[in-house]
Amino acid sequence: MKGVGAVEPVSQLDFESEYGRQYRTSIQHSIPGHATLLEIGAAAIGDAAPAARGILVVGPGPGDELPQLLDACPEAEFVVLEPSAQMLQTSLDTLRGHSGFERCQWVPKTLEEAVSSGLLHGDFDGVISHNVLHLMAADHQDLMIQKLVAQLLPGGVLLISSYSEAGEPEICDTIFSIASRRLLDRGLPAEMVDRFLTSRNTAVFSLDAGRLETILLGLNCQAPIQLYQGLFARLWVTRRISF
Repeated sequence: MKGVGAVEPVSQLDFESEYGRQYRTSIQHSIPGHATLLEIGAAAIGDAAPAARGILVVGPGPGDELPQLLDACPEAEFVVLEPSAQMLQTSLDTLRGHSGFERCQWVPKTLEEAVSSGLLHGDFDGVISHNVLHLMAADHQDLMIQKLVAQLLPGGVLLISSYSEAGEPEICDTIFSIASRRLLDRGLPAEMVDRFLTSRNTAVFSLDAGRLETILLGLNCQAPIQLYQGLFARLWVTRRISF
């Protein structure tokens, strides 16, 4: 994402293609403990903002986090931003029949588009974005974090997860080796494992934990607390400091 009035970059991953149709399966392969990460995320928002009135969810993909989030914040109205038509329909199907379905406003836009069109006004008690920041390069990540924080009320809670590598090369090498072995053990063909690994810094970009903390502190947020890590998948929570 670029500056105000600029066009948000499109991920190199095509969510309208077969990739999008297989996304739920692929993300469960690529993120160790994906269901646990989402479970912890829902518990975190429920604990930090139990009386939330407004929650913004940015890029839910197939919507696996939505039922738990709605249960965790039973009084909140949700705005769900999902620019991919295929992913938005999958999210709708995931949540259809849930008692909180009517509390959701479904918006087929990026965060940039929703802000520029006047749909968002920075008045949310919680902002949640799982596995979106790693779809953009570092400079766009920085601006996206700023825009996510801008949607929070003072005291509001930000919950984000992302692919995030360790800073030390030798630790990265060890974790990559273990991650490859894990995927092979799950029965993925070697060529698919190679595709996962070669997507690094071409379609999937690491979110640097130190840079994340620096940006959030500069935006008057608390230092982020890491709630979960499974190999290179991490989950953080922070709060915008009341003025």
